[in-house]
Amino acid sequence: EFLFEKCWKCQREIDRFECTTHCPCEKNVLLPVKREIDYFRLFHLPKSFELDVNLLTKAFRTKMKLLHPDLFANKSSEDQQYSQDQSSYLNEAYSTLHSPLERALYLLKLENIIFEETTTTLDPDFLMKIMEMNEELADDKTIKHFPTNLAIEIRQEMDSLLKQLSNTLHKMDLPKAKELVGKLNYYTNLDDKIKSLELKHGIL
Repeated sequence: EFLFEKCWKCQREIDRFECTTHCPCEKNVLLPVKREIDYFRLFHLPKSFELDVNLLTKAFRTKMKLLHPDLFANKSSEDQQYSQDQSSYLNEAYSTLHSPLERALYLLKLENIIFEETTTTLDPDFLMKIMEMNEELADDKTIKHFPTNLAIEIRQEMDSLLKQLSNTLHKMDLPKAKELVGKLNYYTNLDDKIKSLELKHGIL
């Protein structure tokens, strides 16, 4: 496997694993997306579940100022394409790391562990509890007055799971982390339903 690639414009050799979006040549041209660079390195952040979202957002905005397609509207077709590709990859990375659930899934993926809801075994009592909560959310009466006990319970459970997940990923207990991600996935879906009902009923 080649460790270097050449700039499409100046032919300079560039380390494939160097975290850069531009060639350092005099024309300072954009390079193709380097998917070998993980999302954390892309933003120069530590590979950790515990992430400073403010730093992430600041890094995202700084990079986007250099990559936005509008900046390359009058450039070559290559520059325009690479700008679109780089911006798309940057948005993908940002949205993944910004979401605690997606961030956890991505960390597992980096360890070659792919989470699939249909193949992840969870405690039957837990699944029964989730089913009962879904049934309660199907009744609009439960969300007319905010905060409801159900909304509070779901968000408290999510906070607890996030703390457990942070500790588990720090210890690199990947099987346990996968189980917690499965639970967080269910609670995130419930929370999305609550947010939708809050919007429907004008609850802020």
